[in-house]
Amino acid sequence: MSSPNLPPQKTIITDGQHTAEVLRILRNEIGSPEALQSVADKAAEIVRRSVDPADGPPVVPSDGLLYGLIQSGKTSIMTVVAAMAADNGFHCIVILTSDIDLLYDQTLNRLRRALRGLTVLGKNDWRDPARFERHLRTPPIVVVCSKNGSKLSSLLNALRTARAGSLSAMIMDDEADQASLNTYTSRGGAQISRVNEAITDFRNFFRTNTYLQVTATPQALFLQRPDHRYRPSFAVLSEPGLGYVGGESFFGPDSARFLREVPLNEVNLLLATNQPAPTASLPAGLRSALLTFLVGATARILVNPTNGYSFLCHVSVNKRDHQHIVRLIDRFKEELVNDLRAPKTKKYQTLVQEIRTAYNDLLQTEPGLPGFDQVLDKIKFYIHGANVKLINATSNEEITTDVVYNIFVGGNKLGRGVTIKNLLVSYYGRNPRQPNSDTVLQHARMYGYRRADAGITRLFLPLRLADHFRLIHQMETGLRDLLRQSPDGRFEGIYVSAPLRATRRNVLDPNSLGFYVAGASYNPTYPKRSSDILSKTRELDSMLASFGDKDPGREVTIDFLLELLDRCDGDPQQAAELWNKSTLRAALSTLQSLFGPKAYVVVRRGRSLNQPRRETQGIITGGEEVLARTDAPTLFMYRQDRNARGEVEVWWPQLRFPAGTFVLAFSFDW
Repeated sequence: MSSPNLPPQKTIITDGQHTAEVLRILRNEIGSPEALQSVADKAAEIVRRSVDPADGPPVVPSDGLLYGLIQSGKTSIMTVVAAMAADNGFHCIVILTSDIDLLYDQTLNRLRRALRGLTVLGKNDWRDPARFERHLRTPPIVVVCSKNGSKLSSLLNALRTARAGSLSAMIMDDEADQASLNTYTSRGGAQISRVNEAITDFRNFFRTNTYLQVTATPQALFLQRPDHRYRPSFAVLSEPGLGYVGGESFFGPDSARFLREVPLNEVNLLLATNQPAPTASLPAGLRSALLTFLVGATARILVNPTNGYSFLCHVSVNKRDHQHIVRLIDRFKEELVNDLRAPKTKKYQTLVQEIRTAYNDLLQTEPGLPGFDQVLDKIKFYIHGANVKLINATSNEEITTDVVYNIFVGGNKLGRGVTIKNLLVSYYGRNPRQPNSDTVLQHARMYGYRRADAGITRLFLPLRLADHFRLIHQMETGLRDLLRQSPDGRFEGIYVSAPLRATRRNVLDPNSLGFYVAGASYNPTYPKRSSDILSKTRELDSMLASFGDKDPGREVTIDFLLELLDRCDGDPQQAAELWNKSTLRAALSTLQSLFGPKAYVVVRRGRSLNQPRRETQGIITGGEEVLARTDAPTLFMYRQDRNARGEVEVWWPQLRFPAGTFVLAFSFDW
């Protein structure tokens, strides 16, 4: 991920006026003093690693990453970075954010609310060139622009007209993995997507700048080539504060508390595009999810009477599907109102029993629920005001909790970047044939600071999709653990478990990608066999002295494998792509963080290979692959004798990855 040319760790101002004011405002929003301090510390780490505005243009580009979890407070850190950058001499803070008006306005309003001592300009505030230039003459200023080709171009033209290239800039790219990368990369050639070209122009225009990518899903960034300009050269991990509920809660060992399975064919029934005559009735799982939401929201409203609570239905990107689901839920609401008015009917008795079932389910994780009769009476009262909102490209609805029961139905607008306040119950059913892990993870809108409501939180989804989320959570854990160990490492292996892909293919160069596949073996094309390698051969002789030539694989640790591999040098005259020590170290470290330290070593001596092999060809004799189990990585260490060409004795390794349904993807230099 990184380069040896990182900017030095400089001394910065962390208690300037702008920073102090922002932290004062965020104190009420965040609540926890420890969490607020963590936000300030992460912001300081970013500014410390950024260019020094007083030093002028840097020798090498300053490119960083703020890697957070879904809805864990990245925007708060960005806001403090903006304030701290202003306190430390940056003239212009440019924030690039979503092209969806709903999300753009959300970001702009947050920044204006917090950065009270700074001019914060929106995407229409540079239409008047003279006025815009006056703003630039009184820095520092903040400019918030949507990642739209025409908006970016108009801002850049305004900056050029004002001759502002000499200003120092902190450029923060929110959701940097989404629209910012070149979507024509996979085709090869010189074609560049418009947004990517515009952002590159910004980075070139400001001669003194730091470009900070911000995302919770950096897979696409880490699969750019190591020398690629959009691959970060340093990373700062933001850690969630107290009260955060994320992947470990929903998809870890204790996930049964929150997950409720619905049949996959039920989700298909909701897709009007799949049916000549779409179903006119609400499927049982969605009905149960809605009743669970009504119980949970009512229980909370009895304690917090001024709040509103949210339900999310996200099963498709198709607008016809959204409209169909809204009609079904509207009909459900109408029937509910009528049935609750007729207590002497069988429908009423059946409905009350369904509500009681939902109540008893929540009671398992929230023992302090108000009494059932009290909850039922309030549902009868509040159900009339329930608001079913269509949130997609054709609607003008806002994601606000302005009534007690807020039921949101939609697609992509309810995914990346949006915050859904007081979300209690989600019904999820997006099911592409080969999902991209970063896209699916961005759909996890149930993540966030929801600990106080965890007991009444539920996620309804098919088992297959829950398994996808579990695999993605596992992948995310492995990547974050790897970055903690090696925040400035050049290679990062992205753990990908079938049937998932790490990211969309159009932003990746297929000629620079490598993959370590579960169960497959890899070896150097040829070992280095000059006399200067003898000292490492002797060290390996000593380390492996207790391993017999006829022994089966002995259980060791991955750390021991790494020590052995450190002493195995490939012939520099032979091409190496898959066999790269840094990449292998990252891959093994990822496996260790996910599955534990176990590994195996198989040792054989007296071998006489003296010709190069392909990196996947292998060096072991037929049948020897059974010498070690396949549940952990195995390193076959085969000692080659001195040969007639005068090449010295050497250990030639072959690494076999454990069996499974995963690949470890990485990028490499030619």
